Amino acid sequence: MIVQEHFTVGDRDFIRTTSDAGRYVVRDGVSYSEACDPAELGRVYTEGDIMPPDEQDMDALMDKAEAFDILVGGAE
Repeated sequence: MIVQEHFTVGDRDFIRTTSDAGRYVVRDGVSYSEACDPAELGRVYTEGDIMPPDEQDMDALMDKAEAFDILVGGAE
């Protein structure tokens, strides 16, 4: 399923789009492991092919690194 997370950088709103099934997200025929877009663009993604396990692992690792930074006060 497509998952969207809203976040703000400075005073600008963004939407991060991923798949909770380990699939690429696809827009206009181009596949992404994740997509971050300005919210006002209203871009729509669908699920594509399954990502290779090493790419899925990297996405999970990046999420964990971000959470760690937040917990130890290293992220803004």
